[in-house]
Amino acid sequence: MTTATITLGGRKFGGISQALTANQDNYILGHLRLSGCMDVLTGNDGKGERTPEKRSEDLLTAILLSGRAHFILAGILTEDGTVWSLESANKNSAMFGDLTDVDEKIAMRTAIVEFIVGFFSFGGPSSEISQKSSSPSARAPLTKSAAHGTSGTSRR
Repeated sequence: MTTATITLGGRKFGGISQALTANQDNYILGHLRLSGCMDVLTGNDGKGERTPEKRSEDLLTAILLSGRAHFILAGILTEDGTVWSLESANKNSAMFGDLTDVDEKIAMRTAIVEFIVGFFSFGGPSSEISQKSSSPSARAPLTKSAAHGTSGTSRR
């Protein structure tokens, strides 16, 4: 995961460098799901088999086209000297979306790419999950979700 400090909007932000809170993990996971990334990861987007490189490219494309990039970035970045919170993440997301400086836009895209590489490397679908399983019923136990390892905090 990304741990470098980047400056955006005149403020310094650090990436994920320790275990995430449940709120931060949920924020990131929720926006990843809304971006369509889970369909890319599981292959449920109908695009067939991919190389790891193509899957990473498709993940980035899904994030960028979904309009969720700045939310995901706000989930993975925390302003130096502060504690991550939902309120600050939403404010930071809006600020990130309004940035016009080319170097800052490159820094944001780089942070997202680093996150995707880490996400794919450490949080991809588990082999314990059947991609062809039927829908869970009220009587059948839920299967382990491939999405649980997305933050890098889950241990298998």
